[in-house]
Amino acid sequence: MKYYGNSSLASLLKIMLSSILVIGVIMFIYISKGVITSNDLQIGMFRKTLIYSLFLVGTISLILIVYNLRKIVHSLVKADPFIRENVKSLSNISIECFIITACYLINFFINPKYTEFNLITIDMKGIHTDMEFFIFFFAGCFILILSKVFERAVEVKEENDFTI
Repeated sequence: MKYYGNSSLASLLKIMLSSILVIGVIMFIYISKGVITSNDLQIGMFRKTLIYSLFLVGTISLILIVYNLRKIVHSLVKADPFIRENVKSLSNISIECFIITACYLINFFINPKYTEFNLITIDMKGIHTDMEFFIFFFAGCFILILSKVFERAVEVKEENDFTI
């Protein structure tokens, strides 16, 4: 199985990321329309605006993560992953992960559910956790390190290209 280039796993992944990007934007618009027009929430307008703002920032960050991943995978399809653009995309993804972490933490403190915090809960609906922010925090840290590794790989590649 080919991992990069045309007709490869990277090509399939690019198609999947493109689909996720389109579906994500459509879902964002649909959910936003429902939240803005709904009067079902039993919270004040200030809190509703604050929660929607966190949703807006978090969703935009998530869409940007998928977009940047798509750009990285596109370079894999072209069989040229060690480029400065991928370093920038990885750095952007790490920043977006940290933004989502911040949104989770702020929501954690402003949401009335704060008093019902559970590290992990198992019930009839499945396994639930209130620790999602750790996933994005550690992913952001790992991807930031990975961007530095890619940056060094690009420098080595450029040095090699100049010596030939």
